[in-house]
Amino acid sequence: MIVEYATSVGRVAEACGGTVTAGEPEAVIATITTDSREPGENSLFIPLVGERYDGHDFIRPLAEAGSIRSFLAMRDGYTGIAEQNGVAEIRCGDTLKALGAIAARHRDEIDPIVIGITGTNGKTTTKELAFAVLSSRWSCLKNVKNYNNEIGVPLALLGLAPSHKYAVIEMGMNHAGELDRLSHIAKPDLAVIMNAGEGHLEFLGSLENVARAKAEMLNGMKPGAKLLVNREMRCLDIIMQRALEMDLVVETFGLSEGADVRPDGYRLYHDSVAVTFRGTEIIVPVYGLHNVYNVMAAIAVAGEYGLGPADVRDALAGFVNVDGRSQVINRGFVVINDSYNANPLSLSYALRSTGEIYPERRKIAVLSDMKELGAAAPACHAESGRAVAENKFDMLLLWGDMSGYYADGAARAGLDPDRIREFGSKEDLSRYLKTIVDDNDVVLIKGSRSMKMEDVVNALTGGEG
Repeated sequence: MIVEYATSVGRVAEACGGTVTAGEPEAVIATITTDSREPGENSLFIPLVGERYDGHDFIRPLAEAGSIRSFLAMRDGYTGIAEQNGVAEIRCGDTLKALGAIAARHRDEIDPIVIGITGTNGKTTTKELAFAVLSSRWSCLKNVKNYNNEIGVPLALLGLAPSHKYAVIEMGMNHAGELDRLSHIAKPDLAVIMNAGEGHLEFLGSLENVARAKAEMLNGMKPGAKLLVNREMRCLDIIMQRALEMDLVVETFGLSEGADVRPDGYRLYHDSVAVTFRGTEIIVPVYGLHNVYNVMAAIAVAGEYGLGPADVRDALAGFVNVDGRSQVINRGFVVINDSYNANPLSLSYALRSTGEIYPERRKIAVLSDMKELGAAAPACHAESGRAVAENKFDMLLLWGDMSGYYADGAARAGLDPDRIREFGSKEDLSRYLKTIVDDNDVVLIKGSRSMKMEDVVNALTGGEG
């Protein structure tokens, strides 16, 4: 990813605590990139180190090709390359931390109102909804796609321009400490926590630890800033305690009577949700119960900045969600393409929504593994299998290492074992599914990102997915 960012070598060094070891501090930088394939014009190249690559390996070819104006480096051996090729080198202790520090400095210089959004589920859609509402009135920035990690968030913030009044920043994590670092970079003025689910148990160990990791987003906030939090989320007490320690103002949203921001009522349709709030019906073209929570979060954000129900209604009437998130495809039979990702909480919402919206139609759940659950994976998959039966699905088709646990949970909850089938490959599953589906069916397809269940969607729909 490349961003336009007009500055100088010296100012970059100052922002990240680095030292100019070659070239002139006054040299102009016009763009910043972490991708050697996208060097940009007058570019600062920030070489990041990953599990399978080291960006420092690209410094020499980029410098020799004249593709970059300057670069960061966090170890010896590159000063000569810079001097020989007339580019600037900035030495720093850690290039990833340097990227964050440069972005934090820029965020402070522009000083927009930053809305930070996190949660096990719903953060990307809520970010898109909140952005749609705020940008209907003001100039607003957001992360593109779901670039929500320690690379994506700084690069998003570096895209801030003086015209931006708001920045809606989605923040993701799968390890403790990540949201703490992101929070100190983005420094949210308003935080939104959607939920805490079993995602990332492999790294965090327990649901309570997931909630503690989500609460880290509050660490970079000033006393008196505001937190919007889902009243019905599990481990709410952990979030509330951290907000108290940080001296934050808390307002809740949700569907229950105890929520500060709650709907008068809501309805689920196959192509939309309808939320009535303070007498105004807000219809949003998104699918499922989980999106009612997402819409309520966006309503709460809008209310913080003086936008009322009618403003939200108008801004979200033509909303287009990110592909792969509860995308409904009608081929006579209905395919619910929820293939983007999966964890127990999101699967629970998907099953319940399908059961409520299509009570009279035959329902087929097509599921694959949910990743990053660690030792809890067997129990989580068995419980999700139970939910398939409890939401009155008629068939369960499975592929992946966890298929047996899904199947056992569904059978124990009363789904006829003859209606549960496990397959050795996605291709076998897809071929079978195409032979049995008819116009009365609703097919829910879901699995973790690495399982690429959109392949099943594509096979069934002829390429849309």
